[in-house]
Amino acid sequence: MDYAFRVYAAIYGHRVLSTNSSEKVRTIFYGGHLANSSQESLHIPALYQPAAAAQTRKVIRHPYASEEIILFHGLDPQTLRPDWLGEIFEWLSSGHEKDILNRDSVGRIPDAKMIFEQQGIPAWKPHASLLMAWLENCLQGGESEPALPKAPSPVSGVDHLVVCSHDIDFYFTNRFNTLHRLIKNLAIAVLHYRSWDYFSANFAMIKGLLKGERIGDYLPTLISRLTEYDVTSTLFVVPRKAHRRDPNYLLQDISEPLQDAAKHGFPVEIHGSYESSLDARTLLPEAAELGKILQNPPSGNRQHWLRFGHTADLFRIVEEAGLQFDSSVGFTDLVGFRSGASFAFPPYNFKEERACNFLEIPLAIMDGSLVEQSRTTNESPQFLADRVLAESRNRGWGGISILWHNPVEALAVPEAVNQVFWNCAANKQSFREKWISTDAFFSLCLRRYQDAGLLTRIQIPASAESEFVAVGVACCGKKSAVVPQQRYAAEPIS
Repeated sequence: MDYAFRVYAAIYGHRVLSTNSSEKVRTIFYGGHLANSSQESLHIPALYQPAAAAQTRKVIRHPYASEEIILFHGLDPQTLRPDWLGEIFEWLSSGHEKDILNRDSVGRIPDAKMIFEQQGIPAWKPHASLLMAWLENCLQGGESEPALPKAPSPVSGVDHLVVCSHDIDFYFTNRFNTLHRLIKNLAIAVLHYRSWDYFSANFAMIKGLLKGERIGDYLPTLISRLTEYDVTSTLFVVPRKAHRRDPNYLLQDISEPLQDAAKHGFPVEIHGSYESSLDARTLLPEAAELGKILQNPPSGNRQHWLRFGHTADLFRIVEEAGLQFDSSVGFTDLVGFRSGASFAFPPYNFKEERACNFLEIPLAIMDGSLVEQSRTTNESPQFLADRVLAESRNRGWGGISILWHNPVEALAVPEAVNQVFWNCAANKQSFREKWISTDAFFSLCLRRYQDAGLLTRIQIPASAESEFVAVGVACCGKKSAVVPQQRYAAEPIS
């Protein structure tokens, strides 16, 4: 529960202090029976049961502040409070996935077998964020008046941060490979998407290719256009081709546009190859290969095809590779919050009972997932994307990732879905929102996590800026847990 508290503290800007600190703090006691409750303390009942299987029990839907809060462990019958920390831990640790044995043809847990579709829980709601907001309201003394206060941004003048990204799953290397891809897309347009627009766009690109156009050589155009929209982005590239489902290129084939992108402030990271997680476990050598080409070691990863089994296995190989972030935890056929989090967080290492020393930046929206969910629900891709972004904006300062493979050509998805990307990018100023790369996100926000005692082995970039409030730590009863005593403003750390 110490872990869940520290993540909550990082998101809400609380500084976690030691038990012997002389500073005035509000203390949260977890578990046991608090004999002398006061305005300077908050007691959280210990209801979490680690052995309980999330897939075999029904969740409880509790109304609070005009929202439906999903609870795995219910309410304490005496205080009518939930185990906020246990519930947050349940979501962030992917407890609702641990007993799922089903795998799709790629080796992933199917979206349809997750708790969202199995129990009719909206995936577009950030359930862990709602629990944090409920806890924050009670910590501020508002238990008698239901409210869900928004987590304050660590960046002055910015209310919400989106980590923009592009997976390079196809790139122009020669005309034969590109022609093969375009012909394949014609079949996808007819048999899968059933989209005349997608068919006609790819047919037009075939004609352009035959006239000498370099279809799929999109990075220069993409970077130029993103710059016009005041957007920086992270590029994920597959370092080695060892399986038929890996991209068409070799790393050396596209090293020049990648190096140019990095020079323009668009970091290039690992798109772990198809076999890097479940089969050959090659993420560490792939990181070395990419670092050699770019003459700069990569910082993070996203799995190609989002291919991994249990999240614990994914997190283990990311830590083994010495990376600072991952952004693989998302849906394949839905958009929303797979871990219930509309914020970035360090995952939990069950084997060593600690927070991982890297950040998971949850993948909330992917272009292909928009296509699939739109096809099955008959809701427009724009509506689906807007709804997820609105939920994240309403609950806090963001730290979610969005992914469009190639938003300047209709190679991955129909042009109408690519247009959703540009519409959202154009509208971001209305919400005081910034779309930034992973490098920029770390430089702006890492201090929040480190002030809560997380990610302590990651170096803070010199350009970091942040604002803080202070809270403290205590433990009580059967289980050690932590949380604080009167909020007050602290001096910004330069």
